[in-house]
Amino acid sequence: MTGILTVFFAFLLGSFPSAYLFGRFFKKVDIRKVGSGNVGGINTYRAAGFLPALLTVTCDIAKGALAVVLASALNSDPVIIFMSGLLVIFGHNYSIFLRFRGGKGLATTFGVFIALSPLTIMYVILVAIILTVIIRDINTAFGSAALSIPVVLYFQYQQFDWLFFGLILAAIIVVKHIPDYQAYKQGRRKIK
Repeated sequence: MTGILTVFFAFLLGSFPSAYLFGRFFKKVDIRKVGSGNVGGINTYRAAGFLPALLTVTCDIAKGALAVVLASALNSDPVIIFMSGLLVIFGHNYSIFLRFRGGKGLATTFGVFIALSPLTIMYVILVAIILTVIIRDINTAFGSAALSIPVVLYFQYQQFDWLFFGLILAAIIVVKHIPDYQAYKQGRRKIK
C-alpha cells in the first residue's frame, strides 16, 4: 500500500504547476496563453521575467528530486522508485491542476536524476550542450538529448530495469517535444 501511495504522491507532486503559479503571482499572466504556451521555465522567463523563471526551475527540479528521495526512503523496491521518478515527470507534463497541460519535463527530469543517478545527468547535459551548439535551440537540444538517457543508463548500470526506465523516460520527454521537431520540419524554425 505504501508503494501505491508513494507513486500517487509523486504524480500529484509533479502536477504542482509552479510556472503557472509564479506567472500569475509576479506578472498576473496565464503562462498557458502567452509565448509558446508551455508551462515551464523558458516560457516563464520570456513571459514573466528572470525571478519567476528561476523560482519555476528551482521548484521543478526540487519536485523531481523530492519524489525520488521520498520513494527511496519509504521503499526499497526499485520499481516503486523508478515509477515515482517517471510519474513526477508525467505529472509535470500533464498536470491534473491545469486540465492535463504542463511543461516538457526537463527541469523535473534533472531533479529526478540529481537524486537517482547524478552521473547520468552529467553525460546527458554534455550531449545537450553539443546539440545546442549545433542547432542553436536550447529547449529542442535538451529534449533531443533525452534520447541519450537509455543508452547512458544501460552503459552505466548494464541492467535491463535501468534501460527500460530510461526508454520510458525518454519517450515521455520526446513526445512533449514533437511540436518543436514539427516546426523544424515545416520550416517555422531553422537550424542556425
